[in-house]
Amino acid sequence: MRQTVQLHPEQRRFRLSEALYRGFVGGRGAGKTWIGAYDLIRRAKRGRTYLAGSPTSVLLQDTTYPTFKAIASQLGVWDPAGVRLRPYPNVLLGTGALVRFRSADDPEMMRGPNLSGVWLDEASLMPADAYLINIAALRECGEQGWLSATFTPKGLGHWTYELFGKAAPNTAIFHARTKDNPFLPTDFQHTLEEQYPGAQAQQELEGRFVNVEGAEWPGEWFTDKIWFADWPRDLTIRTCALDPSKGKDAKFGDYRAFVSLGRDREGQLWCEADLAREPTPAIVATAIELNRTFRPDGFAVEINQFQELLAEDIVKQSREAHTMVPVFGLDNRVNKLVRIRRLGPYLQRGNIRFRGGHKGTQLLVQQLRDFPNADHDDGPDALEMALRLMIEMYNGIVTKQPGRIVAS
Repeated sequence: MRQTVQLHPEQRRFRLSEALYRGFVGGRGAGKTWIGAYDLIRRAKRGRTYLAGSPTSVLLQDTTYPTFKAIASQLGVWDPAGVRLRPYPNVLLGTGALVRFRSADDPEMMRGPNLSGVWLDEASLMPADAYLINIAALRECGEQGWLSATFTPKGLGHWTYELFGKAAPNTAIFHARTKDNPFLPTDFQHTLEEQYPGAQAQQELEGRFVNVEGAEWPGEWFTDKIWFADWPRDLTIRTCALDPSKGKDAKFGDYRAFVSLGRDREGQLWCEADLAREPTPAIVATAIELNRTFRPDGFAVEINQFQELLAEDIVKQSREAHTMVPVFGLDNRVNKLVRIRRLGPYLQRGNIRFRGGHKGTQLLVQQLRDFPNADHDDGPDALEMALRLMIEMYNGIVTKQPGRIVAS
């Protein structure tokens, strides 16, 4: 049986691309989910396993799965006997290909068997881990698998821009505007234009990567001039800070953030960050190693609520390791957003430079660019703590004797 399926030009380019990683970036209603599902069905091979990912269980059930089912039914490859819905949908198509549906509520739950292909629907609403975990599984039958992502952009600081917007190796990007979809209602584009102002219209209707509307600081503060390669040798004071992201205001998926900060004789600040998700014992070990390599004059650790126990563990275990970490426990009493905004004058003057080539530092800068709209703000919070401790030590407000500081 032969069917004719209508695609608009950008959908067709995406469908025919042989790039290893493909991003279909579109405005609202540009046919992103439709082409993602259709492309997966067309690429799926008999006896192979594929994954279709959605940001949340709700979106999976409301959008991703129903769209896939409708297209598979239209193409005559939907077999009700091959469907298992619990705990997540697994569909054996009439072509003999198995498609696993998973949500990125917890990216770790996306782990599983080796895969021949992955489709991430609304990828910009997922954490980067959803991408990183899945590309490591693209090795079924000893062959390199592919990954496609369909999404509306979420700013220049988002991981989807880093991957698809900067022409990374083995990647291809396809832009589709809302008005490019000829299958939408006649006035759909015009109606949305009346609701979306300025940069938001470029993002939501044009499918373009732009500075996030409402970001605290302009994008021109974050040019290539902010990066450096090697630490200068004339640092006069060094501090580190740890935001464990385990307090009451922590969000699911938050990173623990270490920031190292140095000041040279000219007053220039130099910064490097390490952001990751790891259990408490690993956090303590990282703190001890960072103290050994960076040799800070002070090491700020947020101690709000039970996080004080973590600071005590760092002190205890570093003493046992004969490399005492000079821990200053910061009891933060001021709202986090207010504290992070204190970085503004330093960023505006270009007074903080960031060490390039380090994933954690790049993630910190992404969070700064999108603040306060970024999904996470662990890095900026740790940077503010490192800077505040440095200022207080430099001005003699606190001595070099570690202890508890009530931060205001």
